[in-house]
Amino acid sequence: MSRFLYRLSPTAIMLTAAMIALILTSSAVLLSIDRPYLDLPQGATPTVVGDVVLEETDLISEPDFLGTYPRMTAFFARQDLIAAQLTKPEVSVTYMLSDGVTETGVFTPRPRQIGDLPFPFWFQQGVGILALLVAGWVMSLRREDWGARMFALTGLFVPVFAIAASVYSTRQIALPGDVFKLLSQTNHFGAGSFGIALVGLFLMYPKPLFHPRWLLLPLVVFGTGILLDLMYVGTDIWLNLVVPTQTLVALVLGVVQWWRARRDPLSRAGLRWFFLFSLVGVSLFVSLSVLPPALGIADGGFIPQAYAFGFFNLMHIGLALGIIRWRVFELDRYAYYVWVWLAGAVLIFATDLVLLLWLREQPWASLSLALLIGGFLYFPLRQLLLVRLFGTKVPQASGMIPEVIDVALAPTQRLQNERWDALLQETFSPAAQIEVLENAPETVCIAENGVALLLPALTGVAGRRMRYASGGRRLFSSADVAAAATLVRMHGVVRESHLAYERGVSVERDRISRDVHDNIGAQLLSALHAAEGSRKDGLLRDTLTDLRQIISDGFRSNYKLSDTTADVRAEMADRLEVHGITLNWPAASLEDLSQVSETQVPFLMVNTLRSLTREITSNIIKHASATEVTVNLTLSEDMLRLEFLDNGHGFETEDVDRGAGLDNMEERVRTIGGTIQFRRLPKGMRINVSLPLDVYTRSEMAQAAM
Repeated sequence: MSRFLYRLSPTAIMLTAAMIALILTSSAVLLSIDRPYLDLPQGATPTVVGDVVLEETDLISEPDFLGTYPRMTAFFARQDLIAAQLTKPEVSVTYMLSDGVTETGVFTPRPRQIGDLPFPFWFQQGVGILALLVAGWVMSLRREDWGARMFALTGLFVPVFAIAASVYSTRQIALPGDVFKLLSQTNHFGAGSFGIALVGLFLMYPKPLFHPRWLLLPLVVFGTGILLDLMYVGTDIWLNLVVPTQTLVALVLGVVQWWRARRDPLSRAGLRWFFLFSLVGVSLFVSLSVLPPALGIADGGFIPQAYAFGFFNLMHIGLALGIIRWRVFELDRYAYYVWVWLAGAVLIFATDLVLLLWLREQPWASLSLALLIGGFLYFPLRQLLLVRLFGTKVPQASGMIPEVIDVALAPTQRLQNERWDALLQETFSPAAQIEVLENAPETVCIAENGVALLLPALTGVAGRRMRYASGGRRLFSSADVAAAATLVRMHGVVRESHLAYERGVSVERDRISRDVHDNIGAQLLSALHAAEGSRKDGLLRDTLTDLRQIISDGFRSNYKLSDTTADVRAEMADRLEVHGITLNWPAASLEDLSQVSETQVPFLMVNTLRSLTREITSNIIKHASATEVTVNLTLSEDMLRLEFLDNGHGFETEDVDRGAGLDNMEERVRTIGGTIQFRRLPKGMRINVSLPLDVYTRSEMAQAAM
């Protein structure tokens, strides 16, 4: 059987369930039509049919209400007798109208048509069909789950007893005794088998209490009771004992399952639905339809059995939601409310019943006192329960800003991780230890059907998995996702702001360091070697001016490119002349470039050009042993290009101790989006530098590429 089910697709299983429902309904319709039907006035109740005077029990909808097998056997015999009267060509019928008037008429029986079937008949068909379709739906999705299999069996047996009952409970007057007995036995078989499946359901869901082979135990025990019932062994109806016992056993097993799932909120969430809808479904059906006649409280159920079957649909819909666990972490909270409301209704009803027995002469007083007691006792208790059950506050990330800042600004990575775990623990109170995830998701998400909440990795912090929210009392919900996402975003904003600040500090520190090394160092070196006092004093004053610009002026000023290149040329010539080195950089070459005279450049460009020239000059003086230096300057496509040539020793950049000078030059040029190349010549060295005039745009692009 299992292999056969696995071969069927979910669509095939649903179609099979629909086909079974169609067959059962068609069978019920065929059994109900074409039987003798009398066109009695609406609301008429027959009292005499032909030669048979009807007894009060002849028209009951459910023979189980008779309570014993001998009475049921006599009932079926009378049904046979009455049905024989209806087969005559004409039947004299005495009937009572709804206003109490009794009349007699002669009627010609005609075949019953589909349109003659009353609403309760179709209602019971709908109960059976819906239960069967829901069972097929569950089975198609969870065919490997023993709980789902037991649930599917409950859905299979609901139409068996409901559709069978729909035929005899909606008969007009009587059915042949053998047909009535067969339908009644079918109803008993379906109801008893449903109870066996219900017990098996709680044995297997949410986790098997025993090996599936133990499902044979309720099958044998209750199956024996069903067999005795079908054989009419004894006097009292066995089914009236079997069904309540099955319900009690199922609820006891449910309590055991609840206790076992005390540390599994997902299973408990599903069990809440099982308990809720089992109580509303099976318990109300038994208490309102089966127990009253079985206990002798009433001749029939408190509500018509045809409508009492609707409780099974309510149960199946609820149990389907539980067994599939369809968004159960969103739904399980409302089960508590229904329990509380139901408890309040039971409290008022029970109180009123007790007071009614006590104050027999003043029934109005009993209801008033019941409402008074309910108001002073039930509503305060209900509020206490609601606070206890739902008092867990939804995490509010907006109040965690100081804690998030502490996490993001932690001085060490270890401390940052510890503070992040402490913040999550304080906010969500997970029962299990917070786990580090190697493969964390990109966004906050719920996992394991609400048991776990996954968090993405942050800057300096690995991803996290939390399990069992609020100490295991609830599942994670969409509110937790929103709160965790807010914490993640706040951490990202604070962390990125801090890193941006640190990057800015580092960039500014590096800039000042390079400027001091390249500019101030070079100028102090020139002042040191200056022979004349006035020249030394001038160099020192220029050095102080540059130092003030480095510290305060920064990037605020713009300069003419022509003036800058002229100053750089003059400074370079003065420094080289002191060491007997000739500079070949004609001043006329600058004047020939008409674009240069009008071009404005920012301080960053000026500072870079000046620093490069000073560092190159210092290297030539200290290391090249050159006697001549040539500089060529060109301007094209918004790029300033300089070529420095000397006739010294030359060097390979890979073979020398680079020190801070070469690194500083490369870093300066790269920062503003330019390029610098060193090439050793047979006699000397050539350095090519390209600097963009749109220095801010290029520098931003270069920073983005870092």
